[in-house]
Amino acid sequence: MDDREEFDGETSFSTAANARQFRTTICCPKCASEQITAKNRARKLASTIGTVAGAASAAAACMPSAEIGATVGLLSGGPIGAAIGGIAGAVVGALIGGAAGCIAGAAVGEVIDDNVLDNFHCLACDYLFSKPRG
Repeated sequence: MDDREEFDGETSFSTAANARQFRTTICCPKCASEQITAKNRARKLASTIGTVAGAASAAAACMPSAEIGATVGLLSGGPIGAAIGGIAGAVVGALIGGAAGCIAGAAVGEVIDDNVLDNFHCLACDYLFSKPRG
């Protein structure tokens, strides 16, 4: 049987063979079902905490970003441009800090989910279990 597909410009590049090759299956250790969901509670919580902490930290230390924004705004729009540029600089600094905090929090949360918590939930028998070792 040939799993290759012709590309007609409308279908995706993935084939059935590629989907089978890269799919990792986690089975329930209690009933061997493949109907498993990942809760990812620590990842979600740590991402949220990281985003808030990163944005707050960047907003508290936003003076350099606000100064750069004010300078650019002053050069292009006068006093009104300086005010808008300063606010925009502070907002951009907070967004970058929030994104960095989110990424760091997600990484920490994923480690906690994988190694500490019972992250997987079997939908067939309602059993909670952690990532299989090995």
